[in-house]
Amino acid sequence: MRLNRITMSVVLIVLLAAGSIMAQPQRETVDRIIAVVGEEVILASELASQIQLYTLQTGEEPKTEKAFEQLRDEILDQMITDRLFLFEARKDTSISIRPEEIDIALDDHVARIAGNFETNDAFLQALALEGLTVRDLRKRYRPDVENQLLKQRFIQKKLYSVSVSRHEVEEFYNRFQDSIPSQPEGVKLAHILLTFEASPEIEDSVKAFASQLRQQVLDGADFATLSTRHSDLGAGANGGDLGYISRQDVVPEFARAAFNLSPGDISGVIRTQFGYHVIKCEGRRDDKLRLRHILLSVTPSAADSARTYEVADSLLTAARAGEDFEEMAKAFSRDDETRASGGELGWFATAQLPPEFSDAVAGWDTPGEYRGPVKTQFGLHLLKLLDYQEARQYTLEDDFDEIKELARQDKTGQIVDEWIAEVKERTYIEYRLDPEHAAR
Repeated sequence: MRLNRITMSVVLIVLLAAGSIMAQPQRETVDRIIAVVGEEVILASELASQIQLYTLQTGEEPKTEKAFEQLRDEILDQMITDRLFLFEARKDTSISIRPEEIDIALDDHVARIAGNFETNDAFLQALALEGLTVRDLRKRYRPDVENQLLKQRFIQKKLYSVSVSRHEVEEFYNRFQDSIPSQPEGVKLAHILLTFEASPEIEDSVKAFASQLRQQVLDGADFATLSTRHSDLGAGANGGDLGYISRQDVVPEFARAAFNLSPGDISGVIRTQFGYHVIKCEGRRDDKLRLRHILLSVTPSAADSARTYEVADSLLTAARAGEDFEEMAKAFSRDDETRASGGELGWFATAQLPPEFSDAVAGWDTPGEYRGPVKTQFGLHLLKLLDYQEARQYTLEDDFDEIKELARQDKTGQIVDEWIAEVKERTYIEYRLDPEHAAR
């Protein structure tokens, strides 16, 4: 049936290239133009990155040359469709994306990449081996994320009015009854997130060392040499040189300090989520500054981690003794997005939960119970089961609203296909993968 296509053509989950930090390329690619879309080109390196990320995220490795070519062609076609959506979205001047929306989406994207590693430290170490930092990733992906948000907003606007009648729902159900997915086993969860934080003594010692390095710079020491020698998390690459960057490229605390500097100035010691920084302004070009920095990370000790586990155990004991979990989440959770709602995370299909959570909720079907602590890259999670649903097959009588939404998605997919076909007819597209492809 056509339902699988909806994910590609309507939702447009366009995989963003994760670069070499994810894995070594599986095929060497000599860069060249492999497609022309309007006045823009798609490079072989772009396609190779998309294929690489697809195989990493799905675990589906093409076994034969024919399978690889089929996957390659499908992803290239999706990239071309994606460009067409972007062209049309840019024409709609009523659509705008706020910087804070981009920041939130960037946070989610970086978190998804980090989730491919066992721990956050492993993620940061992998970045460091490539001479990258989290800031580098955010800068690299910001244009892609902004474009993706623009396309999604355009699609939502274009398809807002799509609706289906009861007759269309019944017709859809009768046609696809055997292939409509079943309702998966699901859990509705709430959590309290406790982060591992360094003790005041460690904070003070790292800050003091940053102050010492700053004084050495003021006394004449070479800034780049000190950054290379002492910076953490890969920040010392190229002597801490960040190149020319804009205020939007960095976290607010860093921006406030850096963009008050003139060429040659040295900042004070600045605290951000990454640790303590000392910043040097090397030059200015319009609204961008060329900056270097020294970064000292703040790493919790084993004793600090042990204290976090003790707090987690005490909160679990209190919850099981009858304390209000929602109020404890508001008071103790470090998850800013869920704290105000008492830690509620919402519904999840158990089969799609991250491995750490899957192990914790396996066989859990009694609402009101608590489990944990569960350790992830973000910290320790204390879980409460709010509700549970068994896996079962959808029926028209019991699940009309769910089937109606599937029917609406299918209808939306048909509309999108027709619209994309029309856009392709009036857009120059040339395939250059091999001689068999021709301009059209």
